[in-house]
Amino acid sequence: MDSPKLKWPSLGRPIQAAKQLLVEGRTPEIFFREWVEALELEGDAEVRDYGSLADLAPYLKVFTTYKDFRELVSSVAIIRDAEDKPASFAFDSVCAALRAVGLPCPQSPASFSNGMPRTGIFVLPDCRQSGMLETLCWSVLQSEHRLAPQLECVTAYLNCLKQANTIIRNEAKARVWTYLAGKGHFDPQVGRAARAKVWDWASPALQKLSVFLKAL
Repeated sequence: MDSPKLKWPSLGRPIQAAKQLLVEGRTPEIFFREWVEALELEGDAEVRDYGSLADLAPYLKVFTTYKDFRELVSSVAIIRDAEDKPASFAFDSVCAALRAVGLPCPQSPASFSNGMPRTGIFVLPDCRQSGMLETLCWSVLQSEHRLAPQLECVTAYLNCLKQANTIIRNEAKARVWTYLAGKGHFDPQVGRAARAKVWDWASPALQKLSVFLKAL
């Protein structure tokens, strides 16, 4: 059986910050590291990839046993996608994982619990709608009025694919990837795009999550 550090490489990094932000996958890890830096929280908060949704409870079971976790960590925030279900379903799922390792659960999404360590949960894109990180990124693009003609082109392209009987398995990802691919000078993954300074961290679409990250 693989060791936890092989299964979850982020567990191999030392815990050096009191605030821990746990995210679902490598792409969100890159994305949120850039965001944490933009919010000037770097050094105060560390971002770690817990893998897939099924990995969250096993990941927490290992992570919370570390001596440095028990002695240093004061708050933990967990971010996951709502996917195609109501945000409440995702919130309850994360709460179950927290309780399984003896951690408190906040009363509602986008908030933090009392106690030590404090825990917070944010369900992408906005703790209300179904969707994911790419849904949020599309909202960021839509908030920039100058991009409206380009986004209309993306929508027209996807509609053309549908008319040609193309099955688009994840339209939220396809929309954002198509826009980014059209730029032609950086990776269409949203995390890599964050490194290329594509996303406007001051966008109104990101305000709610910015408040949550600052509260960590």
